[in-house]
Amino acid sequence: MKITLFDILMFVFTFFILWGVIRSARAKNKFAVGFGLLSLAVFLFADGLIIYYATRGV
Repeated sequence: MKITLFDILMFVFTFFILWGVIRSARAKNKFAVGFGLLSLAVFLFADGLIIYYATRGV
């Protein structure tokens, strides 16, 4: 499997979501932290699938 621009953007967006969760936690915004953690879980799962299929050689 080739690495595409979409794959790279997924990793970049994951980094930005993590950054947002950290900043929201410092600001003590519970709603933003909860929404960010949910989004982060989805993106980390998708990143895991990208890595799995990229290293599997399909």
